[in-house]
Amino acid sequence: MKKICLLLGTIAFVVLFTSCGSKNEDLAATGSVVGIVSDKTTGEPVDIVNVSISPGNAFCVTGSDGYFVFNDLLPGEYLLNISKEGYNPNSMSVVVQADNAAQAHMLIERIPSKLTVDKQLLDFGEELSTLSFTIVNRGYSDLAYKVEKGDCQWISVNPEFDIIEYGKTSTVVVKVDRTLLGSGRQEAVLVVQSTSGEGNVEIKVVAIGEYKAKASLNTLEPTNVTSTSATINGEITNEGAPAYTERGFVWNTQNSPTMESKLGSISVPVTSESKFSSNINNLKPDATYYVRAYLIQNGEYIYGNTVVIGTAQQNAEISTSAVTQIGANTATFNASILNEGAPSYTERGFCYGTRGEPTVADNRKIVSGYGTGAFSLSVSGLAYPVTYYVRAYLVQSGETIYGNTVTFTTAYVPVSVTTSAATKVTDNSARLNGVISNVGEPQYTQRGFCYSKYSYSPTISDDKISETNYFQGNYYKDITGLEAGQTYYVRAFAIQDGEPVYGNTVMFTTNRLPEVITNSVTQLAPVDMGGGFYFQWSAKFNAIIVDSGSPEYISRGFVYNTTANPTAGSGTKVPVSGRGTGSYSVTVSNLSNYQIYYVRAYVQTSSGYVYGDDVTFITMD
Repeated sequence: MKKICLLLGTIAFVVLFTSCGSKNEDLAATGSVVGIVSDKTTGEPVDIVNVSISPGNAFCVTGSDGYFVFNDLLPGEYLLNISKEGYNPNSMSVVVQADNAAQAHMLIERIPSKLTVDKQLLDFGEELSTLSFTIVNRGYSDLAYKVEKGDCQWISVNPEFDIIEYGKTSTVVVKVDRTLLGSGRQEAVLVVQSTSGEGNVEIKVVAIGEYKAKASLNTLEPTNVTSTSATINGEITNEGAPAYTERGFVWNTQNSPTMESKLGSISVPVTSESKFSSNINNLKPDATYYVRAYLIQNGEYIYGNTVVIGTAQQNAEISTSAVTQIGANTATFNASILNEGAPSYTERGFCYGTRGEPTVADNRKIVSGYGTGAFSLSVSGLAYPVTYYVRAYLVQSGETIYGNTVTFTTAYVPVSVTTSAATKVTDNSARLNGVISNVGEPQYTQRGFCYSKYSYSPTISDDKISETNYFQGNYYKDITGLEAGQTYYVRAFAIQDGEPVYGNTVMFTTNRLPEVITNSVTQLAPVDMGGGFYFQWSAKFNAIIVDSGSPEYISRGFVYNTTANPTAGSGTKVPVSGRGTGSYSVTVSNLSNYQIYYVRAYVQTSSGYVYGDDVTFITMD
């Protein structure tokens, strides 16, 4: 549907004036404006858009095809304005000519959608597993969103992403897997993120998990032992949370019996007493029995240590292995349980000292675990360079059994630092480079560079620049304030154990600046502009380059201005071709009459400009 818009107010007519000998004039010719309003994003026509034109105070509304037209407009420039709720307004100028239709294709852009939620907190407390919140699209276009929960495993959301029509809502269901919750208060944050508009909202999630602790127990020595019976005893050392639901004993003629490998088992009623017992009968006098107490917590069997009925004790066996990963004050102790014994051992670990055959009365380190096989322990706080003696040990039936003794000596490993060639060298600055290929033991605490223009082997007592960094690899530091054309000696260094460790010496020479002298201005003369008028002057600028610098300058020339000390940025720049040393000149015209000028020769280097002194001259007729 097309909309035709007419001017409001008085329709202008051309008043016919008559005079002697004149003819009647026609009405003034008019033109029109024809246009379409389209969506800036989709390119589709937009209907019900308010369109106004000024001057003239006319307006209309676009049809379903986005079309509008203004007729009967006098020639001239007009301003079109368009607006619609939910869109940003727009405008454009258009020129109307008589008997012509001016084209005006205009674009209008939607206001981005905005996202809000109805809750900022989801509190699941101690029991709830499901809650929800609602996302509201308060904008004027569809809104795409997604819900981020990070790496939180105990939360799930549905849906994780969706598109909401403008003015609509979407409900997100949040569930908590309480079996994955830790003990006590747990917190997490959901981020509802708009992917197509404005607005990111955080929702705090709180849940209280059940307190959890693993139960534990010991198998005590049997009592009332006869040739065919015995009283077997156990003790709960930690009831755990949630509380255990069953306790008892399991036995077999093989070591370390379980419910899957047993000769017999018996359950003992759960009471408030931590110690519990049971009698077993029909034992064979010539057999050895292995007994373990057990309990059930959360459906899981937890066993105590093994005790023996019927034979003499079987000694456990342990072997100390070589020490590894030896540093200045750290090392890793290693051992292996060859036989856990009967009854099985109740403690294992290492003892060490600075004298042979250490015991648990010296430095004692307990290592958790049971059964046979290898185990290790990383030890720190050692001194260097010191020789240590180490023995693995275990405790069986209250007695300490030692393994063999091994020795090791802590070693100082120096940091490895190398000085690399300097880079980015200018007349007053440079980049110093180094490499830490080994951080040392103990690890270095500071690194940097020391440099001097006097000493081939500079130290940290000379000029230095440093940082507290402990990483391995390349590093650099930039230094400034250097002298031009000066040779410097540099060494990388690192501070280890309070002392400096130096790299090799490298040397570099800063750039030597060129030297240029501005000579007197010559051939100063007025320029005849014709008819004997002299409004402009010309002059010859002169200079000499005494030293071309190292590296050699890039370009040369003159700068001049009516203020002192002109520069390439503040004055008029006159380049002069050529390189090397020696004299050079250039003639400059278009100089104003009755004016004081300041001129300086210049040479340009890779790091900037070098100027000669000011030379002053006056143009005066």
